[in-house]
Amino acid sequence: MMRVSKMMLVTSLVGTAFLSSTLAFADETPAPVAAGAAAAAPTWTFPGSVSLVSDYLWHGQTQTWGRPALQAGIEIDHASGFYAGVWGSNVSSHWLPDADLETDWSVGFRNSFATDFRYDVGATYVYYPGGNFSKAPAAGGLYTSSKLNTVELYGSLGWKWFTVKGGYNPTKFYGWNTNNSGNGSQAASPGASFAGDATAGVNNGGSTRGSGYVVASVSYDLPAGFNIAGEVGRQMIADSSNLDWTWYKAGVTKNFDGGWAVNAAVSGTAGTNAYHGFASFDNAGDTKTIDKTKLLVGLTKNF
Repeated sequence: MMRVSKMMLVTSLVGTAFLSSTLAFADETPAPVAAGAAAAAPTWTFPGSVSLVSDYLWHGQTQTWGRPALQAGIEIDHASGFYAGVWGSNVSSHWLPDADLETDWSVGFRNSFATDFRYDVGATYVYYPGGNFSKAPAAGGLYTSSKLNTVELYGSLGWKWFTVKGGYNPTKFYGWNTNNSGNGSQAASPGASFAGDATAGVNNGGSTRGSGYVVASVSYDLPAGFNIAGEVGRQMIADSSNLDWTWYKAGVTKNFDGGWAVNAAVSGTAGTNAYHGFASFDNAGDTKTIDKTKLLVGLTKNF
């Protein structure tokens, strides 16, 4: 399903890493720099990027029904380690009821210590304008109102090329509950919400608050502007049965002068069949395996 803090993590797959800062300002005019002295680091920087990707995957699941996505983001970074930013992408209402756009609004603090170590803590509000299960045409008014908007609290710890990260949802997991994501034995879910496994779904009375994930990732720079990266993670859905999954991805990025980069990666999942042959929220006759293994390509302009 959806994302949470993709500004820091998903970028390793689709090449949307915020690589450079281009603007800076200060409250006062700085004093002249003495000859031969290095210029002081800017207090504020504003890294951003725009990307075109062949599919928008979050934790191994397509958010665009297997179609391309245009994505963009920008951050405001302070020298202290504080940052705030926004990132957006088109999404598909086939998978996210009545949603065409996802925006991630993040705020946090990150810094380094002991030379090779770093940390990052923060929160992301994932907002889908208009997204609501009650507006799914294929449901025929069966689902009660449940917005997709979600909060993620996250923290990570890194050493050189290795990072571990965890995320926690104090809200419902993208609007999932018994009414719209229950298993086939529940009255509000005739047949099954997840066609790949009729026993899978949110448990009776479950709210999915308290869902979360853990992920370990690597990113290593090579000569000639190449970077190799990969990750393995586990998504856990609270108050549910047979919905948790493991995802993995591995890819390579080539960086060019002028902030351009191209990327290719393989992504896949394991651990559940629930998301196989998923029926569209727009048209129940249109089905898609949400989490199949696939090759992704992307083009990014960093600024």
